[in-house]
Amino acid sequence: MLFWIASYPQLRVFFDGMLCMMALYALFSYTLHRKAIYWQYALYIACMVTTFYWDDIDYGQVNYLPGVNLKVVIIESTAFLLYIRFAVLLIEIPRLDPFSYRILRIMSLLLCIEMASDFFFYFLNTSAIFKSNSYILFRCILAAGALIVVPRILKLRQIAVVYFIAGSLFFVLGCLLSLIINFIPDVFNRNPSNPLSFPITYMELGVIMEVMCFILGMSVKNRKNELEKIEAQKQLIEQLCENEKKQSALMRIRDDISRDLHDELGADLGSISVLSHAALRQLKNLDPATENTINVIGETSRKVIARMREIILSLHSDKDSIGNFSFRAKETAYALFELYPIELHLDMPAEEVDSHIPTEYKRNLFLVYKEILHNIVRHSNAQNVYIRLFLENNYLNLIVRDDGIGFVYNENKSRGNGLFNLRQRTSVFAGKFLLESHPGTGTIVSIKCPINQDIFVL
Repeated sequence: MLFWIASYPQLRVFFDGMLCMMALYALFSYTLHRKAIYWQYALYIACMVTTFYWDDIDYGQVNYLPGVNLKVVIIESTAFLLYIRFAVLLIEIPRLDPFSYRILRIMSLLLCIEMASDFFFYFLNTSAIFKSNSYILFRCILAAGALIVVPRILKLRQIAVVYFIAGSLFFVLGCLLSLIINFIPDVFNRNPSNPLSFPITYMELGVIMEVMCFILGMSVKNRKNELEKIEAQKQLIEQLCENEKKQSALMRIRDDISRDLHDELGADLGSISVLSHAALRQLKNLDPATENTINVIGETSRKVIARMREIILSLHSDKDSIGNFSFRAKETAYALFELYPIELHLDMPAEEVDSHIPTEYKRNLFLVYKEILHNIVRHSNAQNVYIRLFLENNYLNLIVRDDGIGFVYNENKSRGNGLFNLRQRTSVFAGKFLLESHPGTGTIVSIKCPINQDIFVL
């Protein structure tokens, strides 16, 4: 109905407005998705609108020949380059059909050669007939390439292909109609009151239908991508749930092992220690060697019990809390320093703290702590030891300070295997090891251990 009530200039304004709105929509989509396909398609639409403007002027000239106007050829060729690029991105041709992708690259190269040739012909002032024949030759070669690629694209059975082919078909039909009416004088009379008498009407209508199909194709492709992302997230959630089940099963196995060690081996080792004491009381007049052997048996069994207890505490999942670690740290410090003239000053979280140290970190952190205390006993000659344990910024901080003799410390120069082992064990749990010491001023050792994110505020 619009073709009968509107003049050609009014219809052109309407069609140009539709294409400009579609170009703006493509640019807006680019700002949201940041995909090159959108701005390239917006540029394609702008090139086509400009081409129609210049074609409209050329059709009014006497003895019109296609391909003579350099501006039209350059803008039209640029539009075709963008069209090929759009097809590559929309249908993912490089991945799905490498052969067609190579053909499209050759077609793009031919378009560039054509534009360079047109510039060359322009500066040489070549005849209009030669320019037109060159233009027609390049367009025929491009059409042949399209005839090779399109059937192969149809075999890909992609949803986006349907919209791409439909859009291309509308564009081709529009071009054919505009070409046909040039040879029908009764129709091609360029009457401003009859928009159907202008070839550009059919071409622009074909481009509008093409753009609408392509926009629908991009929308369908985006929807497909979103569904694929949702499916991938669903699979990831299922995998996380499965990993959680496996982790729970592993925790149960660890708990079972710790209970078996405690109930069976612990009882047997405890019996050995008790029996060694009983043997010493029951046997009289033992020679010193035999008595020493029995004492060694009892002492060894007690050491094994202590070590096994540490292993059980490390294995059991209920013992991963910071409160439990704090209890063990206090117990170890009191047991170690009770035989030495060293006064302990402890500042540790309450045992009710339920934030957790990762299981794989807990044992190494405790071994680092024990090694620090043993070094103080062996080397510091300290009278006071200050131990502080606290949470800060998702790190469990352990600071041990003594007022002993200190030493000259250089981080770049190793002072033996002790400090090297401390740094190495700290790196195992992705922690941070800092040591500060000077002769006569004591030593400060600081350890930072990352912990789980469910931190409460002390």
